[in-house]
Amino acid sequence: MISPLKSWIRAALAGAVLVAAPAEPAWSAAPLAKEVPARVTQIGFEDCEPFQVRAKVMEVRPERGTFVVAEREICEMDVFTGNGRLQTVYHDLAGQPDSKRQYRVGQYLFVKGYLLPAGNVAAIEVREIEKPKEARVRYKPIANQAKASRRSAGAGGGQQP
Repeated sequence: MISPLKSWIRAALAGAVLVAAPAEPAWSAAPLAKEVPARVTQIGFEDCEPFQVRAKVMEVRPERGTFVVAEREICEMDVFTGNGRLQTVYHDLAGQPDSKRQYRVGQYLFVKGYLLPAGNVAAIEVREIEKPKEARVRYKPIANQAKASRRSAGAGGGQQP
């Protein structure tokens, strides 16, 4: 025989499961989220911010023709404005104009363009660069810890023992 307390706990747990379960039908009537275009053909410059970064490629998305640098998806730009046409320009490692190519993860690039409200970047210029040289910090361990304490005491103007 089930005690009244146990049956009440079972009913409460069943109610909690029903509340926590998603209330979506097997098919969704809502339209799919609009995907950000891989090629920007219209841009509102007043809604965008200038964007410039030197970083390595984090991800390549060949099905969309884009890549990710500094956690931003980089899209190609082909916009007609009142002053002419703005198109993405690609440069190789020597700085010479180049055609669009497939970049690889870990490759370093300089990307200049506009940060769009959706979070992606419409690139004006994509340039291959060499890996930046990191500033190395020279670390020389002190063999004896007593020497280290005397040095710090002497540097502060204190008396040495």
